[in-house]
Order: sequence, then C-alpha cells, then structure tokens
Amino acid sequence: MKSTIKLFLVLITITVIVFAWITHQLGTPRIQLLIALLVATSLAAFLVINLLDHREQRKQRDQRESPSQSSSPPEAGGQKRSGQSFAFRERKSGLTWGGGNIKASEAKRGTKRKFLGR
Repeated sequence: MKSTIKLFLVLITITVIVFAWITHQLGTPRIQLLIALLVATSLAAFLVINLLDHREQRKQRDQRESPSQSSSPPEAGGQKRSGQSFAFRERKSGLTWGGGNIKASEAKRGTKRKFLGR
C-alpha cells in the first residue's frame, strides 16, 4: 500500500511535467507552482513513509531480540552458542572422508583415498 502511494505520487508528478512540456507551458508561473507543490508533496510522502517503515522495523527487531514471555529465562552464565555449533556436536573418532569404501588398514591422514586396495 505504501509503495502504491509513492508510485502514484511520482506518476502524477511526471505526468504533469510531461504534459506541461508538450504544451510548452513550463514557463508559466501557475504550472511551475503546481509542479513545485507536486514535487514537495512527493518528497514529504517519501520521508514520512520511510520514517514510519523504519519505526515499524525497529519495533519488530526489538520484539525479536527481547526474550519471549512464553520461554524460560536464559540461564545465568550459560553458553550462548546454539546446539548446532561445532563445539557442542558429538565428535566422531577416527579418520573421515566424504564417503566411499576405504580400507581401514590404509587410512592415514594426508593420503589419497584408496578404494578396495587399489
């Protein structure tokens, strides 16, 4: 809705300017005043709408950052990392590669994969 208002104001302003230019009336004071009022109205609308959007986004950001009332309060001195962090995952022992059948007797770090003893 807000972008529609912006677009409408810009299109009206451009239409009046083009129409005045085609009819060679850009030099008349009434047309110049009309164009100045349309441009000022468009700029004021852009400013007000952008300020309102900025306030709305700030409120949404504050609501997201504040702890929700339904969840439990955060633990004092607790870890701030998520459970998916690399430090909290179970570590697998042994050497791992991206897949494939690797003979365990030939598994050494820094060597290429050898499939089935080839």
